[in-house]
Amino acid sequence: MDKFFNKYISKIEEWILSYSVIVMAIILIGSVISRSVFNRSWTFSEEVGQILTIIVTFLGVGYCTKKARHISMSAIFDLLSIKYKKVFMLIISSLSSVSMFYIAYLGLKYTQKVQTLGRVTPALRIPTYIIIAIVPIGFFLGAIEYARTFFKNIKNKELYLSSEVIFGADSESLCETNRQKCEEVL
Repeated sequence: MDKFFNKYISKIEEWILSYSVIVMAIILIGSVISRSVFNRSWTFSEEVGQILTIIVTFLGVGYCTKKARHISMSAIFDLLSIKYKKVFMLIISSLSSVSMFYIAYLGLKYTQKVQTLGRVTPALRIPTYIIIAIVPIGFFLGAIEYARTFFKNIKNKELYLSSEVIFGADSESLCETNRQKCEEVL
């Protein structure tokens, strides 16, 4: 199961996120150039830009969680010893996972409600519920990543900041945890 998430889901997320950013840049820049040069902007560009922003934002939740690149309040965490950091990470990852599963559930309920309304986007006529469905998917993927982090911290001796990142594995964290040895190396 771990290989499935690391190999396939990560690649799909990376592909969707990277191409969404590229397409967003091309369409929005193209619309600006069209408006400046031909005095006519593309009618669909703003709508596509909004859709791609939603995709990048909410699908990025799970991806950033997996890479430990999400926003974190580390003031208390940084002051703790390694033993208490592990306990704190277990609390953080479990509460975050439960919260995100709940938000994904609420997002799914909202998506179902929007689907019954039959709303579509103005320019491209895309059903709105398809766009809104990205929100619960993103939170669901984030919840899974926090759950994976929780279980990795239960199973392993090392402190996992995410399902892929071990505390102290990069040079910055190593230097923070062992200042004297880093100064000797540098």
